[in-house]
Amino acid sequence: MYAYKEHYKLFQSLCCEVSLSYIAAVVLLCLIFSHPLYLFSLFLALNMVILSAGIIREWLIYLKFSLMLIFLIILVNALFVHAGATILIQGPRIPIIGTIRITLEALCYGVGMGLRLLVMMGAFCLLTYAVHPDRVLKALGGGRSKTMLTLSISLRLFPLIAGDFVRITEAQRCRGVNFQARDPRVRIRKYVPVLNTVLLSSLERSFQLAESLQSRGYGSTRRTCYREVLRRPRDYMVIMMILLGLGYALILILSGSTGYSYYPRLQPVKGAEITMAVGLGLFFMFPALLNWGWERCRFLKSKI
Repeated sequence: MYAYKEHYKLFQSLCCEVSLSYIAAVVLLCLIFSHPLYLFSLFLALNMVILSAGIIREWLIYLKFSLMLIFLIILVNALFVHAGATILIQGPRIPIIGTIRITLEALCYGVGMGLRLLVMMGAFCLLTYAVHPDRVLKALGGGRSKTMLTLSISLRLFPLIAGDFVRITEAQRCRGVNFQARDPRVRIRKYVPVLNTVLLSSLERSFQLAESLQSRGYGSTRRTCYREVLRRPRDYMVIMMILLGLGYALILILSGSTGYSYYPRLQPVKGAEITMAVGLGLFFMFPALLNWGWERCRFLKSKI
């Protein structure tokens, strides 16, 4: 559940640089854009790519925790931000919070920020489960780049620790340990040996990794490759659509249509903005559409 698995999908077969470029482009645009239509368009496109990559079950786990965070964002913003002209609820004065004044603009602003969070969470889910961590290290850790080595190890840290935790707890259950005791103190005492074992396992893995790097002479000279990375037509097609999507986004930014004003009143949405948001989503939905043809057409699969 917590580690990369090969699903033999098109996105996973892409060159690592192309996959990273797609994820970086989505994250960059979601940080730049503030208009909810464009954020929603990126969210839908990212969901299509996640579905085509075969990691929808993992994304649902991310989505569950993301929705909890979004609810907190909307709640805090609605209670503490009193800006906005459209008052929905006017209540008494409460200590710390002040006068209850919930506005439509504050709620919509929280929804917009939550939508941005969903896009970023989806991008990192795609990075974790659809991009091989060893390929990331190979693509970014050329020469003597210790920074990229550290980054690659950090990306793999949580999935490995989570996997160790699951295996150790399952082994303890087979030995008769009950982790579902009603008393929280009893549960904590039973989880302490598991956490100690996870810590020891992580330390042993770090020593093994250091010995492996030293025996292979990492950082002593220029890196060599056992196998060359093939650039297929699918890689060039996807990177071309990414560049076109970024160019289209740049035109939207220069035209000033990507900004959105929540206060003091919600900015009205124009029909042209809906059309432009759909166009942006199609650019970044291209890997999912290409995967659909790749799986159903043998001729296309053989050519790309």
